[in-house]
Amino acid sequence: MISLWTVLILICYPSRGLLTVAYTLEDEQNLQTALLSGYSKGLRPGRDRSFPMTLNMSFGLLSIKEFDLNTGKFSLTGVFQLNWIDERLSWNPANYNQTNSTVISQSLLWLPDLINVNPYEEITGLRLGLSMIVESTGLCNWYAIQTFETVCDTDVTNYPFDTQICSLRFYVWSYEPTDIDVVFVAPKVVLDLYSENGIWEIQDSATYTKINVYNYKEIIVDLFLKRRTSYYVVSLILPLIFIAFLMGFVFLLPADSGERVGFSTTVLLSIVVYLTIIQDILPESSEPNVSTLGFILVTFVVNGSFVVIAVIISLRIQSQSCQKAVPLCINRVALYLRRRRKTKDMVEPLDTKSELNYEDEEEKVTWHEVAKCFDMFCFILLQIFFFVTSTSYLIIVNT
Repeated sequence: MISLWTVLILICYPSRGLLTVAYTLEDEQNLQTALLSGYSKGLRPGRDRSFPMTLNMSFGLLSIKEFDLNTGKFSLTGVFQLNWIDERLSWNPANYNQTNSTVISQSLLWLPDLINVNPYEEITGLRLGLSMIVESTGLCNWYAIQTFETVCDTDVTNYPFDTQICSLRFYVWSYEPTDIDVVFVAPKVVLDLYSENGIWEIQDSATYTKINVYNYKEIIVDLFLKRRTSYYVVSLILPLIFIAFLMGFVFLLPADSGERVGFSTTVLLSIVVYLTIIQDILPESSEPNVSTLGFILVTFVVNGSFVVIAVIISLRIQSQSCQKAVPLCINRVALYLRRRRKTKDMVEPLDTKSELNYEDEEEKVTWHEVAKCFDMFCFILLQIFFFVTSTSYLIIVNT
């Protein structure tokens, strides 16, 4: 079976590459005239019709042209390499001055009708190919190069750390399974001439056939794609994480600075902008799953809304009149926190710690002290929420 590199050499060097040949133009012309005389390209090869004709096949990927997650359009350029035996095209090389092979236009010979059954737009056949290389044994080598546009069902659950499986699916049209037997000679896609894509990395591939529910053999080429994440980590994930991390620090701003509400709403709007960007990139479908990153962003938006509310509540506590008594339950909590703080701040010998005097425990706390305790509680709670949410997301997308 001739490799992809060989066919390129044959294209670049019409005189069969760098090999020295003895036959002349007249020899090859006489050969093709004899081969095509009475040849019917509408009849499949194979003298014994009780046995299927074997169609050997392999697929070489040249480039990934486009992959649109919104529409599911997957476009790639590749080469199908097919060969089969056509007894009508065999000859004795000695009769034609040792002519062992010839190149014949594909429009003059029989070709298998391979139809793409999962196209993005119109159903197309595999017809765009190079001229066919025919050997003296009757072996026909056909290289069909084409840009294929197919529908690829995307799963954006782990975006932008997602992997996708996209397939090319073909049928041999107009023939029963007993007429043609398709066999892949290579279990994977040939990547010798592949040009790397800047967004998608090919993790694995598979080429195989299977019998569908209608008892027809389906030709399948699977590509397992993994997104290159460096760009998304730098431009999306890290900025989002740092913006969400800043959310809790609004409670460390002095209340009399007048910047708390503006700070919290600015951070909230920044997260909303990222949510809008993600919604523009990802498809609108909910199957099989919605992006985990979308859920995280919505969680951050809801969290930011509660932060704005908590900031307003904190400012309201700060502005309470000194004559207004602090409720007893709040007063007890504030006294407990004050006692804990003083215990940590005081440095006394071990034998005198039992004699610590908490005469101020019965003192009444002020609304200003209540507001400070509320701010510290909100800050700690937000940092715990941030680390739990971020860690959970990273665990989910890496499992």
